[in-house]
Amino acid sequence: MNSEWNSHTGYPGNGLRPDRHRGSSIRRVDVLREVIASLCAQPGRTIWTLFGTVLGVAVFVAVTGIVQTATGQISDGFSQLEATTVRVTDQEPKLAGDASLGFPIDTAERLCNLNGVSDATLMWIVDDEAHPLSIATDPYTQASTLPGYSVIAADSHVAGFADHGMTAGSALGPFQVDTGVRAAMLGSQTAKRLGITDLTVPRTIYLGGESFSVIGVMSSSSRIPQLDTSVVIPDTVALDWLGAPTQRNPARAVASTEAGAASLIARQAPYALRADAPERALADAPQDWSKATRGVRKSMTGLVAGLAALSLLIGCVSIASATMASVTERIPEFGLRRSLGARATDIALQIIAETAVIGVIGGLLGGNIGLVIILVVSITQSWTAVVDLSLLLLGPLIGVISGVTAGICPAVRASRISPIGALQHG
Repeated sequence: MNSEWNSHTGYPGNGLRPDRHRGSSIRRVDVLREVIASLCAQPGRTIWTLFGTVLGVAVFVAVTGIVQTATGQISDGFSQLEATTVRVTDQEPKLAGDASLGFPIDTAERLCNLNGVSDATLMWIVDDEAHPLSIATDPYTQASTLPGYSVIAADSHVAGFADHGMTAGSALGPFQVDTGVRAAMLGSQTAKRLGITDLTVPRTIYLGGESFSVIGVMSSSSRIPQLDTSVVIPDTVALDWLGAPTQRNPARAVASTEAGAASLIARQAPYALRADAPERALADAPQDWSKATRGVRKSMTGLVAGLAALSLLIGCVSIASATMASVTERIPEFGLRRSLGARATDIALQIIAETAVIGVIGGLLGGNIGLVIILVVSITQSWTAVVDLSLLLLGPLIGVISGVTAGICPAVRASRISPIGALQHG
């Protein structure tokens, strides 16, 4: 038998590794102790190795949680708003020259009498082609129609659709509407554009040269966004002054309902408004936002998967580079362990155990940091934080996978170190 030793590998000249055929004198508990001792021996190196995993997992958890939270806020907002809103539009008149209002003047009262309707209003946008009304605060100013702004005729219920009520002054009341007083309310953007924010002093605007007293400024409206950029005048005034709505901008009723009642109201409203011709009143039933947001959720799933892969890559690269440098520094140590009876698998197991522990710790720290970021962002945005419990478990799991994956190459290299090779290196 050839008893010469290969000076490079430290194994017999026949190339056989004798530790494959013998048991190890190193117990598993000893390996665990060495792992802990190794990590604690150089805390600076351990912390630096943790950095990449902590960063990757924190980014993954934070971004994923923020996306879920934001999506939840949007989805809840759409669901609550659209599922409780019914819009009824006057269809184009069947007879040429039919210039009737289309809906009864007491539309809001009729809809509010339906069980499940909390508020309703009748309104229409004044046709800017048939009636190009200029908007000015000075009667002597040659003002043109403000681009993007409109004049809306509505009843006294319209102010109830402002999200936060009136920001200044008071709303149109039954008195102004019934008596045909030339009063006006301004949307939030219109008031800002005209520079009218304080109504402690009476203000007047001029629509097409006709004066209207500004009695109030409305806050923004989620159900009727057009109100934000409009001047609202009583519908009775619009009928007497400009005539009925045109086919281009027909009359429309908007109703807010109790949760679950919108579909029923959408079926009942045409008969409540036009019992003689219900087909003329087209009611829009609430949409199924679960189908509309399905594509968004699918895209979010792909984004989460991409973030998980990126976090895994960052953790792997960080742990692998730091561990490879550590193996190079510890060649004499591994050579000594081999001479004391440790097998190559024992050395490899120790390296993988070290990287796995680093991955778990990094995953836990990164997950907690990501959770804190989610809470901070949610608080600053006044959101309700949405944190999936599985997301908190993914942090340590990503850390373990990163650690074990990153430890394979350093473990293979460390396992090939022989006592003779360690002496030559030292």
